Amino acid sequence: MNETVTAPFLKEEIARRVKVPTIVEQDLKRIISDRLEQCGIYYRCFSRIKTAASMERKFSQKQYDETRKLQDLVGVRINLYFDDDVEIVKDMMENIFDIVEWSASERSEDEFKPTKLNGVFRMPKYLRAMISADTWDMFIDDTFEIQIKTIFFEGWHEIEHDMRYKGEELWNDYSSFSRYLNSILATLELCDKSMVTLFEELGHELYKSGRWNDMIKSHFRVKLGDALLYPEVDAFLTEDYESGENIAKKLYKTDKRVLIDLLQRRSRKIPINVNTIIAVLNDGKFHNARLAELMRKRDVYNDGREDSTTESGQYELKPMVRQTIFQMVTQVDGSRLKEETVTPELIFEKAAASIYRWIVQKYGVLFRDMPQELTTWHADILAYHVIVNYNPDKGRMNMHVRHMDPEIGGRTWYSEASLEIRREGRVYLRVNNGYAEPMRESLTGKDSGLFFSYPGYYKAIVDNIGIDNGLPCSNRRRILKEDQMDELKAAIERPDCLFPVVLIVSPEDQEGQMDESWLDQFRVSDFTRTVWRYTHVFTAYEKTGRKMLNLLGQDGNRPDAVPGLYIFWPDGDVDRYGPEDVENCGFGRHFESRTDTRTYDYVRGGQAFYHKIVTDLRDWIVTSKIWDGFKLEIMTEIPD
Repeated sequence: MNETVTAPFLKEEIARRVKVPTIVEQDLKRIISDRLEQCGIYYRCFSRIKTAASMERKFSQKQYDETRKLQDLVGVRINLYFDDDVEIVKDMMENIFDIVEWSASERSEDEFKPTKLNGVFRMPKYLRAMISADTWDMFIDDTFEIQIKTIFFEGWHEIEHDMRYKGEELWNDYSSFSRYLNSILATLELCDKSMVTLFEELGHELYKSGRWNDMIKSHFRVKLGDALLYPEVDAFLTEDYESGENIAKKLYKTDKRVLIDLLQRRSRKIPINVNTIIAVLNDGKFHNARLAELMRKRDVYNDGREDSTTESGQYELKPMVRQTIFQMVTQVDGSRLKEETVTPELIFEKAAASIYRWIVQKYGVLFRDMPQELTTWHADILAYHVIVNYNPDKGRMNMHVRHMDPEIGGRTWYSEASLEIRREGRVYLRVNNGYAEPMRESLTGKDSGLFFSYPGYYKAIVDNIGIDNGLPCSNRRRILKEDQMDELKAAIERPDCLFPVVLIVSPEDQEGQMDESWLDQFRVSDFTRTVWRYTHVFTAYEKTGRKMLNLLGQDGNRPDAVPGLYIFWPDGDVDRYGPEDVENCGFGRHFESRTDTRTYDYVRGGQAFYHKIVTDLRDWIVTSKIWDGFKLEIMTEIPD
């Protein structure tokens, strides 16, 4: 008797607890696609995030627990045009990601099924961190799946999966139809094998005819540009074929795997054509001096870059414009460290390690040789760029990283930071997070508030090491005492205090407690936890608050001064909001999305006021002239 397995989680709970941002799926797909394109592989790539309904169905069909978990939360499918590319791409994926296991479809000698290769890989740490923490408590593994199939079988696979794998009852008592289906699959398998055989045999005939250009196309079967074989190289191969070491024969005898391996090892993408294929193989394997000189004179790896159709006239190149999404200059004070003795050197060391750890987690999957220990390091691959300059003897570190946006063409994200021990023995951190994209007619100052995001290393430093920006940074609600007023005044007036200061003054109720009913749904504790990494928040009883306002040059004796929410901006401006501002506030907010499709809703009262104040604070952080940082357009070497 079959044992019935009950699903441990229902669809509604899965949907509520498992949150996978689209960027996780898109980043995985982009990393894979970039590597395949770098090697000229003919492919199609698709990806998906598993739906809550699909997970519920899987949980109901199979027994999952702490030792056996669902492994395909995110899936990527690679469809290949040539059967012999399956093993090549399999090896390529193992070089990019950490492999857990491979599995292939099994079949008997008298049975035909669509052949597919399934790989389970460990998810890069920076992408895992983007997924909701609850996910890992639900028998879901921090892995993703890559399926590799040929185009012939991909066309059949979806129908076979739905009508045969999921619909076995269709075939009961109809064995003749099942055999008919097997014969079709056998034909598809034969097509896969025959296509490779066809081009191999054609390549051999072209080799014997001395048609080197066409031989390379047929034999290697990679996606080539339009460039023809250089006449002098064609002549060299013909002359060498008749009297020399026969480089042409070596080209024909070279396995496609060798070429792909050499292409993916290159630090930057090159145009792939018959000339670069010969150059790559000669540089990596044949080492013929005369051929190398012919290619050097042609500057083969750069030849054709400016002449490609995608660069010549299809679009106009425009200057890149930087848009800041977070910036800050602050002292790192070590107030959250647990060591008995906290020195500037220890603070510097801990903060530098936090920054570098973030870089390794985010970019280590792309740069497989990145050192795990903090050091000066510089690397580029395609549109990915990492620079770290670390000098512990001088107490200085700076870094710059950037990568292309997987969803929005032309957009490049960057983060840069500077950490140093200054003469007075204080450690200062400078952070600039943002993106750059070609100038658009619609680009205005308002676009700068489209995103707000501080990098993970800034959060780690604030949370685990501690910062002081005029005042110690605190995520807890602070009630202003009279003996703190002079310190708060000094901080607000300090030119190097870059945190806005929010002071909320409320009257007392009949029990002598702070009456914050005038704020409606504006919850001060929630607000503090939202903005504490870039804003100081204080609350005050009426008596203390009026005194503080007078001390700051505001008229705290006015009847309408209390209740009130005051924002003291670092540039000296002051904003004041009263109960009427809260009550009449309306705010059209959008649920966070990185695509052009955004879901909006509209809120009023205290909830709207909360979003307005948070937005105003973030806009100031984003648009103020805190720090220019490094110049993205000239960043090619380690900065000073």
